[in-house]
Amino acid sequence: MRLFDAHCHLEDELFDNDRHEVIIRARKAGIIGMVTSPLGIKMALKAIDIFRGNDLVYISPGLDSRNFSDEKAAEELANFIRSVKDGIVAVGEIGLDYKCARSEAEREKQKENFKFLAKLADELNKPVVIHSRWAQRHVLRILDEIYATDVILHAFSGNEDDVRFAAEREWFISISTNVIRSYPVRKAAEISPLDLILLESDSPALSPDGGRNEPANILVSIAEISSMRNLKPEELAEITTENALRAYKISKK
Repeated sequence: MRLFDAHCHLEDELFDNDRHEVIIRARKAGIIGMVTSPLGIKMALKAIDIFRGNDLVYISPGLDSRNFSDEKAAEELANFIRSVKDGIVAVGEIGLDYKCARSEAEREKQKENFKFLAKLADELNKPVVIHSRWAQRHVLRILDEIYATDVILHAFSGNEDDVRFAAEREWFISISTNVIRSYPVRKAAEISPLDLILLESDSPALSPDGGRNEPANILVSIAEISSMRNLKPEELAEITTENALRAYKISKK
């Protein structure tokens, strides 16, 4: 059974003591690829250093949501991404986070930076990985407004209208491993088109049990979603893995 973790944060300090073992467990679980999303340039450099030459881990640099409204941080990230474009598979996570941005001025700045970085992804022919918290509808409308095409909606928990909106534009919907304990995530997993579903751990966050998460827990998602969708686990694994390879434009046997 082949699996793919479409979004995680393996460079996070919570993995500093046992990262090698975490990757071994991922391989044993059947994971053939993982996209790690370092947040900010410092973490991106750490990820590049750690995973250089690794045949399992791909890199997608993004921003910490606390910096979504920081124009300088967005510009610096854009310059960095241009300098490493051949060694990354996507741009993001980027997006909107209205839990972090409470004022209208901050939210407007987030929107400007989001558009700027999303357009950079298009310029570089890279998919864009989207973060959204308390701003699902605004994120979708902005992506539509700028005619975004290669979109991965990370940790998606939108409602039925949001799923339909994304599916009509053939944007990928990534389901996190907290699917067993989150009703909105479960609902999204139930109704999203199979040819657009990705599976992600978002590790070390969004674990099935509330503890530290890791990519091998994708197996939990496979068991849960295959049951609700009346599929064999092997079928769902193959579908979501092929989706991920297509979404990230990765060629892998």
